[in-house]
Amino acid sequence: MTEPVVYPPSTLRVDPETLPALRSAIDVTLAELGPHLTEMRTSGHMPEPWLGDSASFETWAFYTDHVMGAPDGPFQALLAYEAQLVAVRDRLVEIQAEYDRTESDTAAVFGSRL
Repeated sequence: MTEPVVYPPSTLRVDPETLPALRSAIDVTLAELGPHLTEMRTSGHMPEPWLGDSASFETWAFYTDHVMGAPDGPFQALLAYEAQLVAVRDRLVEIQAEYDRTESDTAAVFGSRL
């Protein structure tokens, strides 16, 4: 049995000036992804096989079980991707606020002496 690949943790270093553009790029991606996921939620599920033959039943069963229903299937992977993008975007908002507070605090402490 093959052991799963374990990647080391990584650090993303971003200049404070680039945070708004990075956050905007993630927002654009989420805006593009959202309608597709909505469409998949509403129209991606096949309620039943389209014909009464065994081939359409097998295809329907595989699609339902492996594509739309499996916890590790493609649809769940897209939902997880969306959740990760939201988490990254929210963290970038927090980082930007932290940078802004630090800059404000530094300016208040040192004033024009910088």
